[in-house]
Amino acid sequence: MPIPFSSEIHLLKMFRFSLILLISISSIIYESSSSSIINPSKAKQVSWKPRAFVYEGFLTDEECNHLISIAKTELKRSSVADNVSGKSKLSQVRTSSGMFISKAKDPIVSGIEEKIAMWTFLPKENGEAIQVLRYEHGQKYDPHYDYFLDKVNVARGGHRIATVLMYLSDVAKGGETVFPSAEEAPHHSSTSDDDLSECAKKGIAVKPRKGDALLFFSLHPTAIPDPLSLHGGCPVIEGEKWSATKWIHVDSFDKVVRHGGNCTDGNENCERWAALGECTKNPEYMVGTPELPGYCRRSCRISYNSATDPQWGSDPHQREACSFVSVKREEEEENQESKQSMEVGQLQRQYVEYTTSLFREGFLDSQFTQLQQLQDESNPDFVVEVVSLFFEDSERLLNDLNKALDQKGVDFKKVDGNVHQLKGSSSSIGANRVKNACVAFRNYCEEHNTEACFGCLQQVKQEYVLVKNKLETLFGLEQQILAAGGSVPMME
Repeated sequence: MPIPFSSEIHLLKMFRFSLILLISISSIIYESSSSSIINPSKAKQVSWKPRAFVYEGFLTDEECNHLISIAKTELKRSSVADNVSGKSKLSQVRTSSGMFISKAKDPIVSGIEEKIAMWTFLPKENGEAIQVLRYEHGQKYDPHYDYFLDKVNVARGGHRIATVLMYLSDVAKGGETVFPSAEEAPHHSSTSDDDLSECAKKGIAVKPRKGDALLFFSLHPTAIPDPLSLHGGCPVIEGEKWSATKWIHVDSFDKVVRHGGNCTDGNENCERWAALGECTKNPEYMVGTPELPGYCRRSCRISYNSATDPQWGSDPHQREACSFVSVKREEEEENQESKQSMEVGQLQRQYVEYTTSLFREGFLDSQFTQLQQLQDESNPDFVVEVVSLFFEDSERLLNDLNKALDQKGVDFKKVDGNVHQLKGSSSSIGANRVKNACVAFRNYCEEHNTEACFGCLQQVKQEYVLVKNKLETLFGLEQQILAAGGSVPMME
């Protein structure tokens, strides 16, 4: 007996309702299950210096594939932040492709954001958008730091305190994340050297496995940048590598930086911090600049101007409407006190320890100390200028060596001449490990051994990148000490 037409309509409506209900329930189940379940037993300590941990199976296959599918059509060449201007720029240091995914892109992305916050115990609003990266054969990211050496980037959210690096694919060979300066955790079971590329053997390394996530901290608990957090992405040798990076700041990254003269506080603790002298000790965050205003401008005006300038008086409306003014005079008055502060002392101790480690590990020798001794008040930037010339000269010579060894008929006399120049240049600033690598390089040039020369070139490049990053960190520490009102310790 055929079903009446009206009954067919009723059944169709019931089916549609059931389908919608099923989809809704599935969405709710996914969101609740993916966002808040964290199993501490899956997190393994990799290093204590820097603090680094791997969470096995942090992402599901579905989450990994979803992030890749979003990114595939929007990939662009990755950039790096300039250490002086803070602006993004292309660099041979980083050769991957990538794109950013907004935090509320869809329920799956939102669930991943929740999981990151749950694992790290850091607020979601402190994180940047997830960056998905693809590394193809030969692509890499040379050793670098995630904290900033410029004042532009720290104005929004402060320094990056932590990084969560999620591996979205397995990699047949290469592609490891390596920490060249790290100290291995006592109970960490290292990956067998047979499983690692040559690049990964130069430090503590984490092999990319689909779904795993690496968490490491770029700042000490005292909020001072940790130079041991130096890390890099090794070249992919076989296959391709997909990863997703979440950079997390010390403060909210979602706050919109306001421009103009509206003098307000962006944190409930501003008045207390101002009373403790933070307007002078931490002017980038508290006061800022006319282009990038700080978070506690109102309290800093109250702290300084109402007490020292009659023009500010005690009128709260006048304070509220104050425009951005310089606090240079107050900073000069406080400099002597800040020199003795705990912050300066910590920075100076860190500077001495870090410099000592560079000599102990053979990156620098006594020639660098002699350079420092030649620097005086009449030429305060002498060392930086000499080292900058070394950077320029080295990169030119390394580029020339690449071209020379790529020729069908290698001119070993020309190669040896370039290596000899690089050896002399590295010796002049005390870059000991670069110099020693050049000595070995020249021996193979004499033997006309092309394959060995290629290997030596890679070794020289690696040592050059390491010493460059370490010297930039050292100069960054010097700038932090000077900005805090201290003096840079002289090494014997």
